[in-house]
Amino acid sequence: MAFNDNKACAARSTVMQELIDRIERAFAQVPYPGDLHLTDSTYGEEPADLEIEFRGKTDWRVLSADFLSQAPNGWGTALSFFSDAALHFYLPAYLIADLRDELDSASTPDGRLCFYVSPLTAPQKIARAFGGGTMGERIRAGFDRFDAPQVAVIVAYLWWKLDSCGGYDPTIEQALEDYWLPREAGAG
Repeated sequence: MAFNDNKACAARSTVMQELIDRIERAFAQVPYPGDLHLTDSTYGEEPADLEIEFRGKTDWRVLSADFLSQAPNGWGTALSFFSDAALHFYLPAYLIADLRDELDSASTPDGRLCFYVSPLTAPQKIARAFGGGTMGERIRAGFDRFDAPQVAVIVAYLWWKLDSCGGYDPTIEQALEDYWLPREAGAG
């Protein structure tokens, strides 16, 4: 019995490393957004803290999971405040750290990738002061910058994440069904 468990663990580890390699290749050429384009938000302390902590961090490959889990300034909310360009640049660091189970649960990227494309939250209105439209329209516009190989690894990550939580997570399932799988198939 233990032998089979070891084989399954080794196989899962191999699949994980292959996905990490795919993520690194897919995002290798994404440019650093620049120090002035790390966030679009000016509301509250977190965006300002994000700008300070991510300023000059031009290589996502060297960011530690501890840094990603706490940034900015202990809030652990960088994924919520990144500009679209900054998310595009830093997302692979979060994906890889999460695959390795190194992130605090509040800092995992599945929330940013799934929450606002689900049927319950996508139609929520955004105040005109913050650009108007709906949450779904806003997040999809940001996701437009992901090319086909990047979308494919995001889908693979979400399947991995779904499997790691026992195959049941309605938010991930809905995001896959309603946005990511159609997008991967070229329909979204």
